[in-house]
Amino acid sequence: MNAKIAVIPVFMLIAGMGIANAAPKQDLVDFFVEQGCAIGPLTRAVARSAGFSNADIDALVAEADDTAETIRTGDWIVLPTSLCRISPPDVRSEIRLDDPEVQAVTTSIDAYAEYDEIGCFLSGQEITERVQETRGWGQEKAFREYLRFLAENLRSHDITFYSDDMLKTPPGFQVLTGDCADVPNIEDIRRSQVLRDQEFDTLVRADSREVVCLRDDAPSYRFMELAEKLTGGENSNVFMSFEVKLMALGGGWFVGTSATQKGAPRPPLCRFE
Repeated sequence: MNAKIAVIPVFMLIAGMGIANAAPKQDLVDFFVEQGCAIGPLTRAVARSAGFSNADIDALVAEADDTAETIRTGDWIVLPTSLCRISPPDVRSEIRLDDPEVQAVTTSIDAYAEYDEIGCFLSGQEITERVQETRGWGQEKAFREYLRFLAENLRSHDITFYSDDMLKTPPGFQVLTGDCADVPNIEDIRRSQVLRDQEFDTLVRADSREVVCLRDDAPSYRFMELAEKLTGGENSNVFMSFEVKLMALGGGWFVGTSATQKGAPRPPLCRFE
């Protein structure tokens, strides 16, 4: 009798160890949201480095395989929206919007008033040059953190690259914090940011049909046409596709991108031939 009773706790301990070692599914899904809901050789390796097991990843892939909306392309799988909603990547840069290097290259709100541009604009190239000088960073480190800086602040709506006219390119990235947000077209800017984020998943998935991985650029030339349809014509930012590309670059959704190489998209931004 005592021997039988003793077996039960041991069995429960062994079972409990199995449960403890299994990563909660939502944690794994949340991880892949940052990878664009795409599972492939590159993102699997990153997931393994983050502590997730191949068994956990394979179980998620198996679940996705039961869903018709799952995209399989090359060695990659893009999880369906029902499991994983593609969102702007939540990255954090070592360069902050209120850093002196950034403040030094941000204009006053009326600097371009004579060109009918009201807003605080910053010069990206000057930021990378300054952080190399002040922090001793190499070119690649400065470039990588600058991309992450753009992705982070585009996602948080603290900056934008906005124009409602394709023939009128903004002087630079527009800062939308504090007094710098007090601009005449702020409602149009905010509406476009919200629409971009609301339709991000649908836009990326739809546009991926137009882009061949490792060959084409992303988003495709049809992206803005898709955005027009999905937002019912409410989006007024003609540079929405550029913002999406920058967020994807900052999130690491391109392969081989460096200070001297533009790199190429990987899923979910594209599909293999």
